[in-house]
Amino acid sequence: MVPVSIRLWWITAASLVAFLFAGAWILNFSFPPNLNRLSNVSVVVEGEKGDILRVFSTAEGLLRLEGKAQDVDKKYLQFLKLYEDKRFDQHYGIDPLALMRAIGQWLRAGYIVSGGSTITMQVARLLEPRPRTIRSKVIEILRAVQLEWYFSKQEILDMYVTLAPYGGRLEGVRGASLSYFQKSPKNLTIAEAALLTAIPQSPSRNRPDRYPARAKQVRQKILKRLLERGAISHEEFKEADNEPIPTRQHAIPMLAPHLSERLARVQPDKHTIKTTINEGLQKQVQDLISPYSQKIGRNISAAVLVVDNESGAVKVHVGSKDYLERRSLGFIDMTTALRSPGSTLKPFIYALSFEDKQTHPQTLIWDRAPTENAYRPTNFDGQERGQVTIADALRYSLNVPAVKVLGALGPIRFSETLKSHGFDMILPGNSSKPNLAIALGGVGVSLEELVKVYRAVASDRKICSLSFVNQPLDCKTETEFISAQTQDWIQGILQNVPRPDGYTYRENVEQNKIGFKTGTSYGYRDAWAIGFNQEYTVGVWIGDPRGAPVAGQTGLQTAAPLMFSVFEKLSLGSNEFADGRKRAWKEAPPENLRIFRGDISQSRISHASNSLQISYPINDTAFLLSDVETKGVLLKAENGKRPLIWFVNDVPLNTNKWKRQVRWFPTGNGFYDIAVLDQNGEVNRKSVQIR
Repeated sequence: MVPVSIRLWWITAASLVAFLFAGAWILNFSFPPNLNRLSNVSVVVEGEKGDILRVFSTAEGLLRLEGKAQDVDKKYLQFLKLYEDKRFDQHYGIDPLALMRAIGQWLRAGYIVSGGSTITMQVARLLEPRPRTIRSKVIEILRAVQLEWYFSKQEILDMYVTLAPYGGRLEGVRGASLSYFQKSPKNLTIAEAALLTAIPQSPSRNRPDRYPARAKQVRQKILKRLLERGAISHEEFKEADNEPIPTRQHAIPMLAPHLSERLARVQPDKHTIKTTINEGLQKQVQDLISPYSQKIGRNISAAVLVVDNESGAVKVHVGSKDYLERRSLGFIDMTTALRSPGSTLKPFIYALSFEDKQTHPQTLIWDRAPTENAYRPTNFDGQERGQVTIADALRYSLNVPAVKVLGALGPIRFSETLKSHGFDMILPGNSSKPNLAIALGGVGVSLEELVKVYRAVASDRKICSLSFVNQPLDCKTETEFISAQTQDWIQGILQNVPRPDGYTYRENVEQNKIGFKTGTSYGYRDAWAIGFNQEYTVGVWIGDPRGAPVAGQTGLQTAAPLMFSVFEKLSLGSNEFADGRKRAWKEAPPENLRIFRGDISQSRISHASNSLQISYPINDTAFLLSDVETKGVLLKAENGKRPLIWFVNDVPLNTNKWKRQVRWFPTGNGFYDIAVLDQNGEVNRKSVQIR
């Protein structure tokens, strides 16, 4: 029999062990690892190849980039273990031998010679920073054991490469490598790996950008240790020791900053956001814009989109000339800003007219506004060209034919058809319904919206939302908004639009495979160029974000050259549109579409009518108050018998009754009804808007 005393001793010992285990279990349950710092990392927006586009600071203002050990050069992990914790893969959070050695050195020297901390203990300290005391060291030891209980060695290394401090705002190996070496940590030299191992020992004192001599010294210390342990050869040591120390922290990349901000805002729970942006192409286009727009004016900004036609993926997104420039309001994303599109909607007016069998590319139409018509638009250059084909009216962006065709099609029908397929236009002010001013840019449209409808013309004829992250095309309907025949016609016509200076049309030149359309809004406020080939659609906007006029800027001479320069940066494959169809727009029209029917009916009316007409302003014209409050609005009347009396909102104007042209000075914003009365009592009215 076992003596009672021995039995009691075993019971007591077992109880104590059980108590300790229970206590440890309760403490562990009550105080689980605190991973708040690990979860509070910078949001990183990446391009399609994984390179960084933009990094957002944490709430504390740190650049703490989430890292994975598998994404770091193996040399760095090897050096880290050899120098900091050579038994990392064997121990359970603490290395008793290293700890005993550190205590012995401390007792002999009277001060800390080496810390004896394992990588896991360092991670515990990085997760919960504390003053360097004995009590803190005990807590670190307990937390290290706890971390090893909860996490694998790989996960603990992931924590270290995320939280390791590198001076100033920098935390994490990825951010340090980008900042000091301007590259990913996947491929490091021996010297770079050694320096990244050394800096966290004393990040404020070992920073190479502030103390390069000390940084070189601690790097050399690590290289010697590696040489002693056979991790590197003598030749590798000499080469690494002679490698220059980086003397500054480079700025973290800022590519596609507006898009990055937008995606981070709509996906607040994601630490890493992967986009469709081509990093190299994005940088090339950003570098193109600033010097280009500086030639036009210091307040001028620019926006560019490049879209892959097949996938709808955005490969380049430039929201402004310079995101950080205040003068040009660089923080405003001009790819989404509502602006007047000028003439860029004309291709779709003609496309829907073709679909409705109202016109054909070779239909003849008069570039001359009938005097009896309510609308009297003029061309950009103020000239009339007589009878032209619809194709030439589009190629040369003539205003009068576009307004005529839209009138026959119906502006409401035009707007609603495009809207039903996913393209929305915003009417200005309090306008309740679309009108003929749409043809000349009297509507609000963003660059993003324009690019998506031009992409449809270039590819599948479906108006789909552009894709900024990898996802399937999102089309409002599965129905094509135009037929394949209309697509062939529009593509062919736009491929033969006159080029800007320096891009003269020549046969068999790559640029001639680009179909494009330009636009200039009222008062030279917006310059547009939207182009496409078989692979890409490129959209360009240039102007003053404040909406101020920019004297002399036009879509053809200002925006189009930048658009062609962007196309030159693209890696183009086979961009030839179908040979059999690219000249289809030149084929003869059917007999019933030889002449525009609107011209025929208007011609008949003009012979039978000599009635009083307001020839200017055009009905539903919108004027900016800043443009007319000093020079007024010119009112013109044709026909009718003088004297003439003019009315605005039924109040007579004090004017010379024998003149057919008078000036009216608006008093404020709003809608105004303008009327003229002749001697015979005949009245003609027009409606305008001042905004």
